[in-house]
Amino acid sequence: MMCADLMMRRARLFGPLLASGCEVLISGKGTRRVRLFDGERALVGNATAKRRREFMETRLLAHEALRRIGHDGPILKGSDGEPLWPSGIVGSLSHCPSLCVAAVASAERIRAVGVDVDDSDGLSDGIMRFVFSSEELASLRMVSSVERRAAFCAKEAASKALSALDGTGTSVRYP
Repeated sequence: MMCADLMMRRARLFGPLLASGCEVLISGKGTRRVRLFDGERALVGNATAKRRREFMETRLLAHEALRRIGHDGPILKGSDGEPLWPSGIVGSLSHCPSLCVAAVASAERIRAVGVDVDDSDGLSDGIMRFVFSSEELASLRMVSSVERRAAFCAKEAASKALSALDGTGTSVRYP
């Protein structure tokens, strides 16, 4: 059972996606035991413990979300690291040390999904210059670090959705 705090965070963060028919699941700290498909396990065989934990947690959430919409199947990775969803599914995954999220939907209902979460204390100047225009950077200097991080996550989520729409599946690689 999801605790009240997580349910409130889910509603605040992902309310518009939930209203659109997308299944969104989030988690906090803690690793659950998950049975991955063989192909998924192979993707993190040599990864660090942290990377393996976050990968497993997001896949657990994604598989539960898939189950809720009546689908199943492995979620492998494309050449740029993007998730490859089962046929007829669109989705997005994101994770940071304190939060993992999976959003999935039927491709018949929704054309693309993008989510992103980040709990870092700050974004490097190089990443900020890469992601934002000079006009956006000027505006972002006037807001809090939380608002800057929210703007970054919004752009990252939009990038994920747009790359799924144009068929490239290309994930952004930061300097």
